[in-house]
Parts: sequence; C-alpha cells; structure tokens
Amino acid sequence: MKISVDRLRQFVALPADPREVRVLFDDLGLEVKRVHADAAFGTCFTLELLANRGDHHGYAGLATEVRGRTAGGVCLPEVASLVVGPPPVELIDEAGELLLTYTATLLERSGSTSELDPEELLPILASGQEAVSAPVDATNVANLEFGQPTHAFDADCIDGAVIIRVAKPGEKAWPLFAKEPVTLPLGALVIADRSKVLAIAGVIGCEESKTTAATKRILLESATFDPVAVRKAARGLNVHTDSSARFERGGDPSAPLVGAGRVVHLLERHGWKRVGTTGVIGQWRDPARVITVSARALGLFLDHPLTATEAADRLRRYGFAVVEDGDALSVRVPTHRLWDVENFADLAEELAKSIGYNATAEGLPPVAMGSQPSASEQAKDRVDEVLVGNGFFEVFTDGFYARDVRERLGLSEGHALWSHVETDNAIDRGYSLLKNNTLAQAVDAVAVNLRLHTKAIRAFEWTRTFHPRGEGTAPDERKTLWAIACGAAPGASWAHDDRVADVHLAVGLVAEIAVELGLALTVGAPDPTHSLASLLHPNRQAAVRLGDQVVGVLGEVHPTVLTGFKIKRERPVYLQLDQDALLRAGAPAPFVEPPEVQVVTRDLAFTLPHRFAAADVAAVLATGPGVASVGVADSFAHEQDGKPVRTITYTLAFAPERTPTAEELNELVASLIQAVHERFGAQGVSLRA
Repeated sequence: MKISVDRLRQFVALPADPREVRVLFDDLGLEVKRVHADAAFGTCFTLELLANRGDHHGYAGLATEVRGRTAGGVCLPEVASLVVGPPPVELIDEAGELLLTYTATLLERSGSTSELDPEELLPILASGQEAVSAPVDATNVANLEFGQPTHAFDADCIDGAVIIRVAKPGEKAWPLFAKEPVTLPLGALVIADRSKVLAIAGVIGCEESKTTAATKRILLESATFDPVAVRKAARGLNVHTDSSARFERGGDPSAPLVGAGRVVHLLERHGWKRVGTTGVIGQWRDPARVITVSARALGLFLDHPLTATEAADRLRRYGFAVVEDGDALSVRVPTHRLWDVENFADLAEELAKSIGYNATAEGLPPVAMGSQPSASEQAKDRVDEVLVGNGFFEVFTDGFYARDVRERLGLSEGHALWSHVETDNAIDRGYSLLKNNTLAQAVDAVAVNLRLHTKAIRAFEWTRTFHPRGEGTAPDERKTLWAIACGAAPGASWAHDDRVADVHLAVGLVAEIAVELGLALTVGAPDPTHSLASLLHPNRQAAVRLGDQVVGVLGEVHPTVLTGFKIKRERPVYLQLDQDALLRAGAPAPFVEPPEVQVVTRDLAFTLPHRFAAADVAAVLATGPGVASVGVADSFAHEQDGKPVRTITYTLAFAPERTPTAEELNELVASLIQAVHERFGAQGVSLRA
C-alpha cells in the first residue's frame, strides 16, 4: 500500500522529519518497503502490511496504530449522517452467514455535477491510481481513508431487487476490465439482480452495472462479507483488488455506514443528492467480546513495569473499551479488531507496540538444565554420521505434492500408493496431496539437480508419510529415512574412488548402519508386496530385513519412473528404511568415565596384501599393554610391485594410569610393530615407511 505522509498528518500528529516517521512505522510493525519523494504529494511510503490486519488498509487504521504509540488524537474526515430506513430498492439476503452487513443508498444528479477537488483526490493520486469520475473516485477515496470498500452501481441498470447470494453452478459474470464474461468459481458470493450478476462480492464490480458519464442515478453499496468467501472468490478468478485485499483480512462489520457516509459527503459537494433512506440488511451482530486480564500478569509477560491505569490508557488508544477493577481489566474488543484479538497474548502484543519493542527489557529467558539425549536421538545421530561420512547431504522436502505425482510415478488405480489424504482447499496445486511415499520427492531432487548440471548427487532425509485410514479418521503417519544417490562422487580416502553410485553403495550403507547401531540388518531377496516394489528395477532391488521383519527396501529406480521425471542416461539408486525399526532398537550409549590421565594416540600405517583382513592386524595391535582402543583412520588402495595392495592407517589410543614418557611410548609402539611383523610378515604385511 502506498500512502502520502503529508495526508496522514491530517489524521494524526507525526514527527516533522520523514526519517523519524519511517523509524516509527518500522517499530510499529508497519514495514516501509520504499520511500518516495514526490513533488506533488511530498514524501510517500510503500508499506508492507500485516497479513491479518485489514484495518491497516486505510489512513484511519494507520492513524489509530500511530496513536497507540504517541497518545495523540485522531482526526477523521467529514462523513454524512445517513438515515437508516426502508431501502431504496428491494434487498434480498440469500447468502446467510457469508453476508455480514449490507447497505444500499440511492443518489441522483441534482443539476450540474463536477469532479472531486485535487485535495480530495490526493489519497488515490498518491497511491498511484488515476481519477476516473466523481462516483468512482469518491468510493476509492473512502476506501483509502477509512479502509471500507464501497461500490457505485448505475441504478437504472438494475433489474428489480438486489440479491446477495452464492453463484449458481456454471454461472457467468463480466468483471470490470475483463474482455469477456467469465465462469464464476463454485461457491463465490455475488451481488445480483433478477437477470444478471452486478458484482463479485468484496472483489470487483461488473461491466453491465458500472457507472458512466451518462449515469443519472447511483445505487451506493457499502458492505462487509465473510473473509474466507472473498479470498476464495478472488483466488478462483485470479483477480486481486484493493477491496479484496481489505475484505479477505477481515472487514469491520460496523463500518459500512461510515464508508457510505464519506462517499455521500463527497458526492453531495459535487452535484449529487440522496434520495430516501439507507437500507441495511445482514446477519452480523456484535458479539461484544470481553477479555479479562491482570495488569500485573501483562507486566510480567512483557518484563516491563505496568500499572492497571497505564495498561488501560494504552489499550484505549487502540479503540478498546476498558473497565478497571483494581488489578483486573475487562477489555471489550472493538469491531474492527474482532478478527485478530481473542486472548491475553493479543492484548500483550498491543501493549508491546504501544510501549515500543526497543523500550522493553532485554534479557535471555531462564533456561533449565537440558536432558540427556534419548536412545533414539543418539541412534539417529550415529546414522547421520554414517550418511554424512559417505558424502550424503541432508535435505528437507514438503509434506505435500501435486496430483500429477501419480502420473509421473506411473501409478494406476488399485496400486498401493494410489490412495492419498487429499486437501480440499489447496491454494497452490502443488499442495493437493499429503505424500504417501518419499520416492517421488527423492527422484524429483535428482531431476532438479541434473537440470542444474549437478550430476554427483547424494541426499537423505528423515521424514514421514501419510496414509488414509477411512472417512473422519486421522491418517496413519509413518516415519521414514530415505537416501538417494546418482552419478560419481569422490570418496573420502586418498584413493578418490569415483565409483558411480549403484545398488552396492546402498547395500554398503545398510551394512555400516547395522554395525553402527548394533542391529542384525540383512539385505536379501526383494519383497514383492512392498509398495515400492513396482517402482524399482525388478532385477536390481532388495529388501532390508531385521530378523523376519521387512524394515526397508533398496534398489535402482525403475526406468519408467525416471522417464516420468524426465531423467535420461542416469540410474539413481534409492534406499528407504523404517525409522521406528532403526531407532527403537538403538540402545543408549553407556556412560564412560573420562580418564584422569590425558589419552595419548599414535597412528600406524601397514600395507596389506589384496583381500587380507584388516581386522587381523587390529587384533594384534589391541593386545599391546595400555592400548585402550584401535580404530581405522584411513584406507588407501594402490599397487606395490605391480600387485594390488591396501595401506590401512590404524589409530591407537593409550590410556595408562600415568602419561608415558616419549621414550616409553616409542618402545611400546616398536614392540607392537614387531608383533605384527612376526605374526603376518610372511604373508606380506609390512609397516609403510
């Protein structure tokens, strides 16, 4: 929204320096996206307004927000006092709860008419709009000043009664500025007469009832509608207007007469006059919402000294009616805040803005001692280490995807993955289905990277899938770990093994995870009943079992699935494991008391013949006195004298009762080297120089 700072000064007192005004706005949560210096309108701000505050879409609402901080007064433009009585045309409410308040006022030319004055037009001109005609300009001015949309119909184009109803199936209307009539979204709220649609309620008027230079009588509409109905209609038509921006955030059901009164005041100054009284219909009644809070509790919440009198005064600046009873405050919510103020926290937010976020106390909240990680959390961390150590990156995908995923996976009705939990009101089609598998998003991640010319792909995710269990029943949620690999990726060792990802890589991952968690995971014959069995290559897939239970699947992605995702000349391999089966079996790591003496480590690199078991050398090294543990730091495959060999670097940790001297440690290491040579030297094992 673009506003003139000078125009806003006519509503509320502001600092003289526009830079101070900007700081004030930013501190109030009214983000200033851009500052414009205009010769005609002075300093103008383009504001990024809050998504739930329809009252901010007008100078009066912004002025009220400023008054909450500065405690100044608000001066509103002059409004004609409308007399409520019999409507000028028959008004029929067929919308029920979707219509909150609807008013209709008839005006006619009283002689020669004129356009609005430049000063009156300033709000719409400063916003970047152009002047059209007095009736249209007056409605736009009232909209910008009070945040209350109004609309002027040519009264002589209305066929009988004005009916507020839901659009009929297949019904068409001709919105303003459209080249031709369009089919209305199902359930859209419309304003109609006996023969046509006059406007899409809260969104836009229609060509067949618009005012022109020849218009002699105007039927002025001022109303509020259900925000969700307006939002659905605007999205369905793909039309965004100032009116819909205000209504879909929640309009003030008590404001239609004020908005209409402002339009009438402007038009009566330029050759128009009222005829009869203003008709009012609608289902809305003020709920008189009252929130009872403690001033002391509010002060503690904000960590700011706050008396009941001060809290009441600050809330009254925003339009709340407050009754004090000692420390207790009974706060009645004004009608323009019914959509966003419901509880204690909402009132605390108002007070925080009034006091100023920069004026409240700074400090960290109290923190209690954290708990020790659970067994499953520790097991998850160990699995992460395995995957990251093998070059995989953790990714995060949505819980939803589009309906075309079924087609891209090649699914047909009757397939185990055909049935989904569906969303009825997804604004974005990409969020139509709750995912019931992770293969689709894993393959899509590969496709996206390939399009960006990234061919070495390693990705994994801890996530969950959703499976329908019947009408009115919450879906079944299944926690899953998936990983996918495609193309060659450099290894972590000096050898830089650029092996292209294949099924053996996935088998190796399962083996490493099994060792890390101490689980008896096995990879064997595929399970034809698994939901992914038909989506993996029939000859390059396997099932992962824990005992007799199938806890996962791995394999090369089926060529038809790759075609659905437009992947060519690549053969990604996929792994999926049941989270609960992995983490539930993980035992908590035992507590090991740290040694009193600093642990000393030494690395020894031995060259081993091809296919010689590295664990045999480790077993000999572990027998040395004072050796606490033996680990493998690196494995380097190369050739020696024309034969394939491996050089294994072992890390020995010594934890004696006292820290040995360098000479003692050297003697101990030398004895271990000699022991390995005596045991395996004849088989070709030697210390690498």
